[in-house]
Amino acid sequence: MAQSLAELIDEITLDAYDLYEQLSGFLQVFSDEVTVPAPGTVLDFPVEVTGFDFEGDERRGLVAQCEHGRVVGAVSLVDVHFEPHSVAGWLHAAYRTWMGLPPFPALRPSGWSWPST
Repeated sequence: MAQSLAELIDEITLDAYDLYEQLSGFLQVFSDEVTVPAPGTVLDFPVEVTGFDFEGDERRGLVAQCEHGRVVGAVSLVDVHFEPHSVAGWLHAAYRTWMGLPPFPALRPSGWSWPST
């Protein structure tokens, strides 16, 4: 069971041989483990994250499908801030770290058992 961000990143990118496969690994874990809609913020505006995707731009990375009122759109996942004690927040911290960015504050959620052993 991954206890640190480094261990979590290693687990997600295990057997991923290039950038595309590593992004696909992160996308799969976000899609499988984060219950949507998930609350988040983008530029201090509250949003509901309704899904995750990879649109093919390796520089942009993964995107989050977000809703703010009647406004719907995709933003780079690195720009979304999740609740620090949530699965989304913990995975996001690993993703930002993997992208070479400082993670937003996050703690591994108690009781979260990914990967299940």
